[in-house]
Amino acid sequence: MLRKYTEKSNIKVLVSKYVKEILEEDTKHFNIPKYDLCNRILIKFFLRTDTNFSRLTPFEEKEYLQFSLQKDNIPRYIELKKLMKDKTESEMIREIFVSYTTLPPFLREINLFEEKIVFLMTAKKEYKKLKLYTDEGIIEGKINSLKRNEINNYLEVEINSKKYYISRVEIIN
Repeated sequence: MLRKYTEKSNIKVLVSKYVKEILEEDTKHFNIPKYDLCNRILIKFFLRTDTNFSRLTPFEEKEYLQFSLQKDNIPRYIELKKLMKDKTESEMIREIFVSYTTLPPFLREINLFEEKIVFLMTAKKEYKKLKLYTDEGIIEGKINSLKRNEINNYLEVEINSKKYYISRVEIIN
């Protein structure tokens, strides 16, 4: 228990195995820790709940999803619970994560990395030369294109005729 907010800092909820599989896939692809991804989802998807999908998957095996709330998200989480008074905490969290996992990868990515994508789109439109940190090191250049990879459905940015996943680039300037 966090005495300051009288709220717990750990979340544990039973979700379908499918939800866990998607979260594991995105954790690997985005190269971010599970707790970070889960916190982003909780905050960015709390108004986009999909109750129908939860009801359509009774055949799906269930597993526990467990993660810690980031300190900054505890006040937001308290507000979120107040907004969804008609649902239990477990139902609320389950619906948030189901809403996330029912989207194709590029739409999940757009929601999670919106600020970065807007910056890259603006830089492309203005023909700005960027300096980015990638899995291969630091690169400089202008953006040739921003598009969805048609094989795995994640977003890519093309710079200097090389493609990089948007979720894995860090903007230096």
